[in-house]
Amino acid sequence: MDVEALYTNIPHKDGLQAIRNSIPDNVTANLVAELCDFVLTHNYFTFGDNIYLQVSGTAMGTRMAPQYANIFMADLEQRFLSSRPLTPLLYLRYIDDIFIIWTHGKEALEEFHHDFNNFHPTINLSLDQSTRAVHFLDTTVLISDGHINTTLYRKPTDRYTYLHASSFHPGHTTRSIVYSQALRYNRICSNPSDRDKHLQDLYQAFLKLQYPPAEVKKQIDRARRVPRSHLLQDRPNKENNRTPLAVTFSPQLKPLQRIIRDLQPILKDDPLLSQILGDRPVLAYRQPPNLKQILTSNHTSLNKTTNPGTYPCNKPRCQLCPHIYSSDIIIGPNHISHTIRGSFTCTSTNVIYAIMCQQCPSAMYIGQTGQSLCKRINGHKSDIRNQNTQKPVGEHFNLSGHSVTDLRVAILQQKNFKNRLQRETAGLELICKLDTINSGLNKDWEWLSHYKH
Repeated sequence: MDVEALYTNIPHKDGLQAIRNSIPDNVTANLVAELCDFVLTHNYFTFGDNIYLQVSGTAMGTRMAPQYANIFMADLEQRFLSSRPLTPLLYLRYIDDIFIIWTHGKEALEEFHHDFNNFHPTINLSLDQSTRAVHFLDTTVLISDGHINTTLYRKPTDRYTYLHASSFHPGHTTRSIVYSQALRYNRICSNPSDRDKHLQDLYQAFLKLQYPPAEVKKQIDRARRVPRSHLLQDRPNKENNRTPLAVTFSPQLKPLQRIIRDLQPILKDDPLLSQILGDRPVLAYRQPPNLKQILTSNHTSLNKTTNPGTYPCNKPRCQLCPHIYSSDIIIGPNHISHTIRGSFTCTSTNVIYAIMCQQCPSAMYIGQTGQSLCKRINGHKSDIRNQNTQKPVGEHFNLSGHSVTDLRVAILQQKNFKNRLQRETAGLELICKLDTINSGLNKDWEWLSHYKH
């Protein structure tokens, strides 16, 4: 049986009550239910230019959804099964997929399914029944000669869409994909000859993905040698006392493994380091930005507004509000204009900003910050007050006839910058566009100056 659209059909009231029922301590139960309620009722998403709030069920893909759905179904099935005069010989469930062995006849099974469907107003279950074979997840379960056998099940739409060998991943990732898939085939197939037939298809699939034939054969043979009885045992996770060294993957980092290995005697002999780090550190790779992450964003733009520009936040203690320049057009020292697309305030973060002088039209400084604008400008104002003429802003506003009251600030751009390098790159583009090095207050090309000859 399969629960149709389980995640989106769990009413908040029933799901939260199932949470409370599953936790014996009332205080803890109410706290967890309250936190779940916050997640469920604050799930916003965008489509086109509109922002929507999901009002029923839990969203697909959220971290809490599988556990939440599991707890709801566990509570539901426990109440239903305890009320039945006839129950399955075996009842298993994986989130919304249910496998049962029924020994009370076809009519009683259909009655069981009908009553289960009517037990909750929003939960409906499809039924696939057979006296010979059924598909459950990636397994086909068959009755043959009085025995239950299993073999691999592949949906008609399955196209072996594994990671391509040319993809930007460490070598152990591609090797482990072949091994883990072959291990899965060994676990599922109860007949060795049937298993070998499927493994041959798997071998051909990886060859089409440009995997080295010798390496594919090696990993498949390695998985084949593991006894199936061992794979079917429930084994506890091994305790790991190794500290992970997490780095963004790059082929240039291959020597790190050797460096860590060479450090092992030093770490082992040092009593303090061995106590802190435990066993030899394990190198862990985090994924670098892929094309999808570079080209798309899940950031909800709040800058679509009829009043673009930078505006005072009007907070009582804000020291930046008097210096805000609210026009949506900024004219650079080279008389080239820049149009501001978003609406910002003193508290906006992750921005490219411009500092201007009320007395000198050509005096413009472009900077970037991950902090709030007000915090960053407080640093510039500190340079002015402390007569720090080593800094371009401090130098200009300490000229004769100038003061901090002449300072004007506007945000030029705000995007979903992932890191400082992205902000600095965007800032350099605006420095070039408005020419604030040759004619304004920027003194150099910042980090790019190291590469200029």
